[in-house]
Amino acid sequence: VEQKSDCKSVFKTTCGSTGGGGGSSGGGSSGGSSGGSGELKVKVVSYNLYWWNAFDQNSWKSDGIISNIKENLRPDTIGFQECDSPSQISRRTGFLSEASQFKGAQGVMIREGRFRASNKGSRDLEATGKWGPRYVTWVKLTDESGKSFWHFNTHWCVHSEGKRVCNEDVRYRGARNMVRAIRDVAGDSPVLITGDFNARMNEKGPQHFLDSGFKLAVNDWVDCIFYSNHWTLLREGKGSSSGSDHKPVYAELALN
Repeated sequence: VEQKSDCKSVFKTTCGSTGGGGGSSGGGSSGGSSGGSGELKVKVVSYNLYWWNAFDQNSWKSDGIISNIKENLRPDTIGFQECDSPSQISRRTGFLSEASQFKGAQGVMIREGRFRASNKGSRDLEATGKWGPRYVTWVKLTDESGKSFWHFNTHWCVHSEGKRVCNEDVRYRGARNMVRAIRDVAGDSPVLITGDFNARMNEKGPQHFLDSGFKLAVNDWVDCIFYSNHWTLLREGKGSSSGSDHKPVYAELALN
């Protein structure tokens, strides 16, 4: 969701997730590891940072967000939305580094030393709303054992202005273009998808991921994590907003 001083999304609803065990906290320490059996476990988070408000207009709020990331969420890989300065997040958390391209103030950051990042990119979803073009960003992540997967992140439109019309059909077009990008880039490889989709789960856009074979790990309001069938969902939950207008969502998964 994007908000300026005179507007805010009205799509706030919650939907259930499928599989795994629920949770209501940030999930504590990172769940990621490469076990003795070679199993790759990953903790993935999606978090809208509410940058214009929490980092610019009321910068004191950002302390809570940074603390939440450092002390509670502790992701292996995280998709951010409304993140105007990945370098500031890296400096203030002390353990996250920029992994993907950042386009439209969204992208992927990873725990330093956890993965090797490669094949990063982005694509315009051709689903522009009031606040400009919407993108999907991505990066291929490989751990020390050589196991790899792709992390895709996005932030869909919410408001209209003039000829820039945003509605369910526009988001659905963006969803189709995003799934096409995932297939083009990752093929049949393991995939994680994070984002602020600015849509109820019963909208055509989010449903298109399910119809395309992806599974829903966790959803809160308009924030979701999806995953391909290469993964087993171990745990999922919702954290504290801690100064944002969104709660972060997280999932711990094992690569089959």
